[in-house]
Amino acid sequence: MCNKKTAFGVYIVKAVFFTAFIKKEVINMKRSMRIAVAMFAAIAMVMVMSVSAFADGAMISEKAALNKALKNVGLKKTQVKYIDVELDDDEDVYEVEFTKKKNSAEYSFDVDAYAGKILEKSVDYKYTRNSSHKKIGKTAALKKVAKFSGISYKTVKSGSCYYDYDDGKGVYEIKFKKGSRKYECEVLAPTGKVIEYSWEVIGR
Repeated sequence: MCNKKTAFGVYIVKAVFFTAFIKKEVINMKRSMRIAVAMFAAIAMVMVMSVSAFADGAMISEKAALNKALKNVGLKKTQVKYIDVELDDDEDVYEVEFTKKKNSAEYSFDVDAYAGKILEKSVDYKYTRNSSHKKIGKTAALKKVAKFSGISYKTVKSGSCYYDYDDGKGVYEIKFKKGSRKYECEVLAPTGKVIEYSWEVIGR
């Protein structure tokens, strides 16, 4: 009789331990399922974000980059010549260049290859060489740039203006900032003609 009680007690103990083990495994399984569901949801979210980023980050075409540059200066493709569009992989920009047929002004642009935003613009205007040392004065040169660029004289004046005689011509080199752009201009000192005009996005 004692042996039977002992055996029954051992059975009860084993049953308790087995029940506890089962509960633990069930809890672990539920926890594992929750983790699996969470991991699946996270992976799905990453995939969706990746696809969205890929779709939003599609590179624009060379034609689109050229059209952005032409639109900026109000020209049509038929009005320009010597068109060149190249992709700079290191900077992720299209380098766009062309020359206006009418006055041979040379334009160059850096266009963001993804956003299509113009990051830099430069124009070189043809001019008659003038070796005279005559000067119109800094104030007059600053006013010429203000009128040419459509930017207030006060803003243009807030930058720098230096006279330089080099390569057989005297020029005023003018630099200033407005908003997110920095500007550089060259003005022929004897005549006040703007021969170079450029700007670029700061911290591009």
